[in-house]
Amino acid sequence: MRRSEFARCLFMAALLLLPLSAAAQESAPSVAAGTDVAPTPIPTQFTLMMMVEQGGIILWVILGLGFITLVMALYLLITLTARREIPPTLVKRAYSQVSDGDLRGAYQMCMDRGELMAHVLAAGLKVAGHDRYVVQEAMESEGERGATVLRQRISYLNNVAQIAPLLGLLGTVWGMMQAMGSIAMDTSQVKGMTMAYSVGTAMITTAAGLLLAIPALALYFYLRGRVIKIVAEIEAQASEFVELIMRNSES
Repeated sequence: MRRSEFARCLFMAALLLLPLSAAAQESAPSVAAGTDVAPTPIPTQFTLMMMVEQGGIILWVILGLGFITLVMALYLLITLTARREIPPTLVKRAYSQVSDGDLRGAYQMCMDRGELMAHVLAAGLKVAGHDRYVVQEAMESEGERGATVLRQRISYLNNVAQIAPLLGLLGTVWGMMQAMGSIAMDTSQVKGMTMAYSVGTAMITTAAGLLLAIPALALYFYLRGRVIKIVAEIEAQASEFVELIMRNSES
């Protein structure tokens, strides 16, 4: 009885161990195969972090230039307005003082202010009492100088719009050079994938340069329209003040 029970137990244990041994034999070759061949994972899509990492130092330069451009754009959008350069209160007060014959008081008020309209009026009031062409030329000269300053302030956006694509192209050319060098030294059979991945990486800087240049150029054209409007309004106001100064300086 004992021998039969012992044989029965051995038979049951063998039946239980057979599936486990089969599973172990199947898993062992797969692990070995996994250790022998370790395929390099190829990313299916670019993430933002991957783009920043693969862009290199030129991409960081473009990002830094973009931050500076953003700050500059916000400053120009806030400060470069017709209301700031031609304050209605300044125009009304100057008109009232000149009409009352207080040319010296109007001149002193304009000298204490920093708006472009104030500078133009101060230039005309400074030569009050001279011929018309002298007063008009003084105000026109000051207006042209102020307009040049305004155009210079917004010209930096145009410079960014021209430099950013060139930086992006430089990063792409540099990345392509590195890609070609790595492909030449690569002995594996996946050169096509490697080249496609490297080219995609190299094009990141060009995309970044264009993403910076296009808004900068659009904002430059918009602010240039503002400058043209400001200069036109100052010219109109200056013409009226020339007549007013000549009429009150003669009296």
